Amino acid sequence: VSLPISRLRLVAGNASSGRVAGVGVIPLLCCGMWLASPVFRSTVTPVEMLEYAGTLIACASALYCLSVLLATFLDDQWRTWGTMIACTALWWISSHTPLPSSINIFRAMRECSPLLAHTIPWTAMAFSLGLAAILFFAALKVVQTREY
Repeated sequence: VSLPISRLRLVAGNASSGRVAGVGVIPLLCCGMWLASPVFRSTVTPVEMLEYAGTLIACASALYCLSVLLATFLDDQWRTWGTMIACTALWWISSHTPLPSSINIFRAMRECSPLLAHTIPWTAMAFSLGLAAILFFAALKVVQTREY
C-alpha cells in the first residue's frame, strides 16, 4: 500500500492534533464547571481552577500517549478497549497500593490537586510528562520499524 506521506508523519500529526484538541477542551470544561457550579465558585478561585486544568492536562498526557502507543499495533476498537482496561488497571493500582505521590498521577488529579490540596503537584506532573514523552517516542519507533 502506498501512502502519500510516511506512517511516522501520519501518526505524529494525528497524535499532535488530538493532543492539541484535548489541551483546548480541558480548560474550557474546567471554566464551565466553575461558572455552572455555585459550590466551585464559593470554594475555589478562578486561578486554582486554571491550575487544576493545567494539572489535568499534564497528568492526562501519559494516558493519552498510552493510547497513541496502543494505536500503533491495535485496531481502533481494540485500542479503545485496551486504553480503558489499561487506565482502569492503573487507577486500581494507584488506589490500592502505596505508590509514592511523585509517580501517582491519579492522586495528583484527585486529592493532591490544586482544588483540594491548594498546591500544584509538580513532581507527579513532571513524571507524567516524562512518561508521556517515552510512550510517544516508543509509538514513533514502532511506526518507524513498520515502514516498508
